[in-house]
Amino acid sequence: MNNKKFKILMCSRPGGDRGPGLTFSHHVDALNQDKLERFEVDELWNIQNPNIEDLKDYNIFWFYAKGFEPKLYNVLKQSFPEKKFVFGPNVLLDYPDIGAADDWDKWFVNEVEFDLYIDQVEFYNDHVKKFLRKDQVHKADYLDKCVTFDIDPSIIENKNIEYDCLVYSKRRRYDDNYFDFHDGMIELLEENDISYIELTYGSYKREEYFDALLKSKCCINLSLDECPGIATYEAMFLDVPVIGSPNNTPSIFDQNFWVHDTDKMTEKYIKRKDGSAIPYIEKVKQFLSGELKPSISPREYILKHAGYERYANDAYELMIKYCGS
Repeated sequence: MNNKKFKILMCSRPGGDRGPGLTFSHHVDALNQDKLERFEVDELWNIQNPNIEDLKDYNIFWFYAKGFEPKLYNVLKQSFPEKKFVFGPNVLLDYPDIGAADDWDKWFVNEVEFDLYIDQVEFYNDHVKKFLRKDQVHKADYLDKCVTFDIDPSIIENKNIEYDCLVYSKRRRYDDNYFDFHDGMIELLEENDISYIELTYGSYKREEYFDALLKSKCCINLSLDECPGIATYEAMFLDVPVIGSPNNTPSIFDQNFWVHDTDKMTEKYIKRKDGSAIPYIEKVKQFLSGELKPSISPREYILKHAGYERYANDAYELMIKYCGS
């Protein structure tokens, strides 16, 4: 058993208290609350008037999000060339279909030397590798996020099914044929007398989303990609089976609920295939008929998978592999 302990200084973070900002907070909490005490994590902005001498005891400098000044990296790298440098998961790429799209991205790809670059899911990490220098590609890996749920679990007892499915609509900027896919999905639902309620990303309150989940037998994720989405985690927390693709529901309670061959990774990025609504509907029909049954409760799965213990264990394995020497 390895007993190495990592003293980590977080050097950048995303803004806000939802999405990436919330995920960052859980990241810090999960490592600092590790039952085996394998991590000690501080945040640079919490150190009053730091100087270089104050930072010499850290093993790892971790830049979690894009936006930090290159000067900060350069000073740390020049002062501590023997230390380990970790980047991600919110560093590359703002425009996945374009790649290194601005001067900051180009600086990072061309100049930064890292010991580990992290994304949250494998398919996105594979995509980012296309833009990294060849000598850096083997140091890129992925670490799925962890969350805690600020949802009263007792509301699950108040399920009152009114719909066969919740249609969760989310269009990405680069999803060229989203509307054909979406309209085809709605048409097929109606043709097959499958009742549904639809919510569109960015136009509902969380309480409305929870209410719709508790009224639905399943949730259909129409997004092209997620890395992975908090909304999907929340659906599983409320014990609602999610039907989606490996790219929009990469962390799923039962892989039999994946809809395959609806999109493909191209040289630029993921491209949705024509006619993708058809296999989605077939999967929904399999579930509603009872032919497709969950092998595990979605709630049981996500409580373990998104938990701090799993995250700390996976993070430790990565630190040992890439930063352990």
